[in-house]
Amino acid sequence: MHQSRYGKRAAVALAFGLFLIVSACDKPSTYNQAEASLPVTYKLPISINDVMVALVNDAADPIWMAAWQEPKTDEEWRELERKAYQLQLAGSLIAHPGTGALDHKWTAKPGWQQWSNQLHATGVDAIAAVENRDLAAIGNIGDQLVEVCEGCHRDFKLPFPTGGKFGELSPVPSE
Repeated sequence: MHQSRYGKRAAVALAFGLFLIVSACDKPSTYNQAEASLPVTYKLPISINDVMVALVNDAADPIWMAAWQEPKTDEEWRELERKAYQLQLAGSLIAHPGTGALDHKWTAKPGWQQWSNQLHATGVDAIAAVENRDLAAIGNIGDQLVEVCEGCHRDFKLPFPTGGKFGELSPVPSE
């Protein structure tokens, strides 16, 4: 069955909402000191690839485009700010395994966690750049995104696939 672009986004948003609810409710009924010292691991209800395509691809493209074509209205700036928050959120989400065949293997590696943290930090920087309407900083964020995305894909997943999700290609600057 074919779902619209917005249907997929709604599914990702719903999955994230459920993740938050489940993680908030996942408390042991009795306190156990040994269990309390163990790291808590959550599993996303979708694959990391789905998170990347739905959140990162969707958010990175408008940020790259803003460096080429400045947002003109408050509404365009607000939308860009939402995309920056999406990047920050995605960096946090991909630190956890999902349903993908390699998700547990990837997230268990320190290198994966470093890339995840860098994506999160790039999202934080993007939020600040957009809030300040600083086009030079937004351009630098675009460069950071290229480094983070290409570095992580180089280490963990070649080539740079979307897995056929959404069927969208990244934009190119128009002259």
